[in-house]
Amino acid sequence: MTKAKKKDPEIVLLEGIVKKDKTAFEQLYQLTSQSVFAYLFRMLQNREAAEDIHVEVFTQVWKTAQNFKGRSKVKTWIFGIARNMALNEMRREKIRRTEELNDRHKDNKTTGEINGYTQSQHIQTAMEKISVKHREILDLVFFHELSYAEVAGLLEIPENTVKTRVYYAK
Repeated sequence: MTKAKKKDPEIVLLEGIVKKDKTAFEQLYQLTSQSVFAYLFRMLQNREAAEDIHVEVFTQVWKTAQNFKGRSKVKTWIFGIARNMALNEMRREKIRRTEELNDRHKDNKTTGEINGYTQSQHIQTAMEKISVKHREILDLVFFHELSYAEVAGLLEIPENTVKTRVYYAK
């Protein structure tokens, strides 16, 4: 006698969300919300931006649950939504920072600053630029316990690239 394969509880909840079941949405939110927020916060390094995007992510989950294709875990699909929104925010923030730098450069009168930034701010900015892909990889693999294959699928990169980034990030 074979045992019937049990359906993934997250898929069951997502199927409920497709039917606009608010209880299913609340349960999926309870299961995934904290890890999605932690991921966004680590990516963006800004609590307010992470909170805003966190709300947008779950709004998107509610609106587009029917688009889930089942090629990954539900959690991985949600992280994909979060990642895309975080990357868009990072692009917007980069544009804002560039505009601020340009404005500061015009008004720069402080001798201890270069282009309106102190040395520690330059270092922080450089670290943010070079570590995002590595910070993201470590976050997904170690904090959210996604497999290398799942991370590769989420980021649309080869699995060996994930392994290499983990190695260099460590």
